Amino acid sequence: MANIEETLDFTARLGQALARFGAPAHRVEDVLCILTRDLGIDGVFSATPSVLLMEFRTTDRHDIRIERIHKNEIDLTRLRQLDRLFNQVASTSMSPTQGLAELKRIIEAPPRFGKTLDFIAFGLTSACATPMFGGSFTDMLLGLMAGIAVALVALLAPARLLVPLGGFCAALTVALLAPLLPAANLDAATLSGVIVLVPGFTLTLGVSELVTHNITAGVSRLGAALITALSLSFGVLMGRAVGGSMVDLGAIVSSTGAPAWASWAVLPVAVVTINVLFRAPMRQWGWIMLTSSATYGALQLASTIMSGELAVFVGGLTLGVTSNIYARLKDLPAAIIRMPGLLFLVPGSLSFLSLQAVMAGQTTQATVTAGQLTLVAISLVMGMVVAGSLMPPRKAL
Repeated sequence: MANIEETLDFTARLGQALARFGAPAHRVEDVLCILTRDLGIDGVFSATPSVLLMEFRTTDRHDIRIERIHKNEIDLTRLRQLDRLFNQVASTSMSPTQGLAELKRIIEAPPRFGKTLDFIAFGLTSACATPMFGGSFTDMLLGLMAGIAVALVALLAPARLLVPLGGFCAALTVALLAPLLPAANLDAATLSGVIVLVPGFTLTLGVSELVTHNITAGVSRLGAALITALSLSFGVLMGRAVGGSMVDLGAIVSSTGAPAWASWAVLPVAVVTINVLFRAPMRQWGWIMLTSSATYGALQLASTIMSGELAVFVGGLTLGVTSNIYARLKDLPAAIIRMPGLLFLVPGSLSFLSLQAVMAGQTTQATVTAGQLTLVAISLVMGMVVAGSLMPPRKAL
């Protein structure tokens, strides 16, 4: 067996990297358990979004390690590379020493796409989301400008101020530009402008971790989602208030939503921009497009014949089955195509709307929206759980 210290170091660093780049807690634990088992070590792991606890046992020693996870981001290209590295070390085709060197290269490599593409992706993602929230074609322009405002904040402001300041700038941009248009839907344009900041993905992961009995990780992630939603709501309300003091928002004529085909027309562009923001491997973009389209189509079709919560269950089931089929066919992590597809299902907009209603004093509406949020989140996660039973993935990630 390889040097025990290098084996433990590699296991700890790999777990830290997986948690940092988007793997949920239960997947991190599964991967590390498989790795240590194949390397002849008895390992026990407990992962949360911020801390990774590890216990290692061999015949002659007992080690306990704690790794701090300083930030969380989604980088599907790095997840793909980490999966390949995990397989190579677990199969002993690469030593843990070589694995540590390769792991350092993966972590320190420059981002898949540069800041210019990120900037464009922020704006286009918001513009494409506008008709999905009931906005019109002219509202797409407002959503685009609000997304660009958020992109500027992301490039120039400290990370800890991104959410509240991004919400503020997006709402202010919509408020100031809306009077220049013949009609506008302020709520749709603002929500689409901040869609990248809405913690829907974090919320879904948190519920998923609770369902899989990762209680600490689930509660931690749900707490982070709540704080993010509160910060975003505060920023949006402040931006709307400042904008309302500069222009007469009451005089704005409400726009009519775009036709149903508009959402399908912008779907391919939305998938591409999400791939850029999630750093998805370019060779997998076709699979991501296929899976996201099937998921969104299943959601829309189910919405015509059943309630919204059941429709989300069908969408989650479709996404889970198709991503697991992909994992079996390609021998790659299902997360590569599952994470982009989740954005068309996650109930983050409901959490944002619920907190906005609370801050605006509309407690009845907030209660109803919060109830819908709970049902939608559980329906989505249960759809993914059932999909895992019907079509188990081959990969651990």
